[in-house]
Amino acid sequence: MGELSDALDEFSEISREYHAKIQKILKDKYCWKCPMRSTSENTFCNELDAWIRLTGAFERGVQDNILKSVDSKDNLDVVTSRYLFKILKKNKRGLKYNKITILKLKEDIEPFALKNDLLFIEENPESIKVDDLILWPQICPVSFYWFSKAKILGIIPFKILKVEKSFQKEGHKFVQVENGLEIPLEYITGKLIKIISKNDHIYSKLDLYS
Repeated sequence: MGELSDALDEFSEISREYHAKIQKILKDKYCWKCPMRSTSENTFCNELDAWIRLTGAFERGVQDNILKSVDSKDNLDVVTSRYLFKILKKNKRGLKYNKITILKLKEDIEPFALKNDLLFIEENPESIKVDDLILWPQICPVSFYWFSKAKILGIIPFKILKVEKSFQKEGHKFVQVENGLEIPLEYITGKLIKIISKNDHIYSKLDLYS
């Protein structure tokens, strides 16, 4: 374990150094034009933003390395699901809150939604039934902050999947989606409760054409 511990300690030190480096870049190049700059010492937004960006870079590296050995994104989904289940068993993670998020798509997510559609999403849903549409990350969500990161960076790295089966395994709720992937309920990003297209009369009332 000595070599493993040394490698992890080395990575921890590199992460510390790069978190500080990213903080400095943000402060020097971006924070000066942010309206929150006067309150940043109380909100710790610089520290959080650097953490999110560093974690995102780590996730991309992990994903690229895994893809070299598992050959396809479908297999990456399987690895991700198994990883999340291990964390679920270890931490008995259970987020209990109800939150509706509205996302405006910047690209098509076929066959379910098109660019500029509005997605009404129930985050951390407590129940899922057959034929529900759920959101599942396309990146390896090593960080539980990936959805926040996606919103901050203006990207939506998820798939929309249809649920084929809902069941329990080892005391935890799971869903099975159309490609056979089994996903712990706690790690579903959200349940899609409504899609409003840009041709809908409600859309025009919201003044979201820009």
